[in-house]
This record gives sequence, structure tokens and C-alpha cells, in this order.
Amino acid sequence: MSLIQALFIGCVAALTKIEGGWLGEAKLREPIVTGFLVGAILGDIEKGLIIGAQLQLMWMGAVGIGPTAQLDIGTGGTIGAAAAISTGTGAETAIMFGVPVAILMQFMAALLMTFYSSFMAKVDKDILIGKYSSISFYHYLVGICDFTMYALLTFVAMYFGNDLINAIVNGLPAWANSGLTAVSVMLPCVGFALLLNIIMEKDLVPYFILGFIPAAFVGRDLSMIAIVAMACALAMIIFQLRTKGGLTQIKEAATNSDDEWED
Repeated sequence: MSLIQALFIGCVAALTKIEGGWLGEAKLREPIVTGFLVGAILGDIEKGLIIGAQLQLMWMGAVGIGPTAQLDIGTGGTIGAAAAISTGTGAETAIMFGVPVAILMQFMAALLMTFYSSFMAKVDKDILIGKYSSISFYHYLVGICDFTMYALLTFVAMYFGNDLINAIVNGLPAWANSGLTAVSVMLPCVGFALLLNIIMEKDLVPYFILGFIPAAFVGRDLSMIAIVAMACALAMIIFQLRTKGGLTQIKEAATNSDDEWED
């Protein structure tokens, strides 16, 4: 990996850190975006998109809610995709390097936020005396510090650690590669399951089945299991519609009887 490529990859990782505060949640941190950008930098956009899509599925359910800390999927996805493309491997390498980096950078972000909290006392004092420019100053100062820190760390990891990454990947035994390949297949399923656990409701299950089956069997003949699953989904939809219609009629009849009783 050349110096310029490592520098650009560092800038991509840094942009994923500041995009929420400066760019209005442009979603640059999403692995599908960082995979494309890293692929463009390293000269393999197709592979970057494929690896980014696989990491996107894995981290799709990793949602930070309330005060819970969220994994740094921007930096993790950037370094994971860069490691996989530069070594000529696949999603298993991206996961092997991306997941630990996402966890480590999560702790780094917590430390930085703790340090930045010291600025709040100064900003509060400036606001009391009408010095509102202090808000903008510290806002941009924090963003510049974040950009510099993340760009520098990623640049050092990719440029000076490129030989180490290649040595680790080439030195893995066959059983470890097989295990990582299995993990790379399973983790996207876990991420999608986590997402469904948040948004899925019982009434939506048949519609999910009707959407999933055709997508899963594109270019192939439907199996008997798929046909039965679609039939069960249609039956569930019909049952839901009739049940809701029946309940509506019962409620209307009860309302009419109450009105007649009052009259």
C-alpha cells in the first residue's frame, strides 16, 4: 500500500467520525459507503462494495440506543475493507480486523468524549458573559481534533502495519481460515436478526416471508419448503384480514346496540 493510499484511507476513517456533527448524518460511516471509497482508493471498487455490503449486513442491527455506546463501525469497516482488499482476501479478513478495531475505537471515542467534557465549563462561563462565539470555536476544535486523531491512527495502522497484516493473514492455518469463513457467513445473519428483533412485529411476519423467499431464490427454482412457506404466509395474511374485519363488525354492532339502548 502506497503512502498516498494510506493517507486517503485515513481521511475516509476520519470523515466517518465527524460526519454526524459536521455533515448532518450523511451516513459516510456505513460499511457499504466506506467499502466503496476504500475500493476506489485501492483500485478495486467491485470488491470494496462486496465486502462493504457483507459488513453492512453484519452491523445492521448494531444500533446505539440512549446512553449505550455504539461500535465504531466507520473506522472498523474502513480498516476491515482495506485489510481485505490489500491482502486479496474476502469478508473473513475484513471481519477479523474490522470487529476488534470497531471495539477499540469505541473505547477511544469514550476517552475523547471524557476529555472534551472539560470544555463545557469554559463554554458555560462564556455564555454567561455573552461570548457566544465560544460555542462555535469549541465545536470546530473538537471536530478538528477528532479528524486528526482518527486520520493519523488509521494512516499509521495501514501504512506501517501493512506488512504485519499480510503476515497475519498468510500465517493463518487452514482451520482458522475455515472458521473465519464460517463466521463471515453467520455474522450477517446475526446482524439482520438483531435488526428484526427491534422492528419486527407479529403482523409483519407473513410479509417478511413473502419478501424474503423470492429474494433468496433469485435465479433458482423454488423448493417445496419455499412454496409451503409462501402458502403459510398468504394464509396468515388472509386470517389477519378476516379476523380484523370480524372484530370491526363486532365493535360496530356493539356500538349500534348501545346507541339503540340509549334512545
